Amino acid sequence: MSVFVEQLAELPVMSELTEAYLSAEEEYMPSGPPMSPLTHSYFTCWGFFDLCVGTMKESFGSVAIEVCKSLDVDPGLIRVFKKMQASRMGLYVHEGFSEKHVMLREFLTGKRIKAVVPSGHRGVPGEIWLVRIMPDPFEEHPMGYSVVFTTPYLIGTYTKSSYQVGDEAEWQNFFKRTLNKTGQKHVSADYEQFMKYGLHRHYWNEYIFETYVNHSEEAILLAGFPDIPLSRPHSRESSRIRDID
Repeated sequence: MSVFVEQLAELPVMSELTEAYLSAEEEYMPSGPPMSPLTHSYFTCWGFFDLCVGTMKESFGSVAIEVCKSLDVDPGLIRVFKKMQASRMGLYVHEGFSEKHVMLREFLTGKRIKAVVPSGHRGVPGEIWLVRIMPDPFEEHPMGYSVVFTTPYLIGTYTKSSYQVGDEAEWQNFFKRTLNKTGQKHVSADYEQFMKYGLHRHYWNEYIFETYVNHSEEAILLAGFPDIPLSRPHSRESSRIRDID
């Protein structure tokens, strides 16, 4: 996919997407902490599959898929690309372990997923994770697990130099406050739309950027809620509020 995107980005017809990607890259400097809380794995997936333009929401990924179809590329590769394009970030609750796998339950959908975590983070039950999970690419030959494709962002709260694991009930309340703003007709569609595109193009980029607290080689700690500026340690909006005060 990276090879396809590199070639597509040179085409004049793709200039709007290319310029948007490069502008975001300059703004957020994705590299992982300590320089930027946006990791390469997170930002590349966002830039390839979630960053979109036009009424048809065209992305580098969707265009690459159409190019592959026209070139009679191997159907297996196209299927993998489609899975990647359909992927999105999601909020999950850690529910324990199954041997080497972590068991995760997604907010709102309630879907339970057995996943391998390449970063090595095992975590503890009750943690809230913001991650992109890739499912089995071939249903007819199931591997029996999914892959946490990005370094886990662990969501919590930060007060008086103390970090605490996030509260599931508070995040359920956040979704109640927020999902009706997406314009979809059903809660499940609201959630899918919201987690892939946010309420604006840089919604999740900004959230990660403003809520970074700390990190290890295996995971990154975030704190706060997208709709409560004062809960985010590096909120630009809360900084303006403090300046006014």
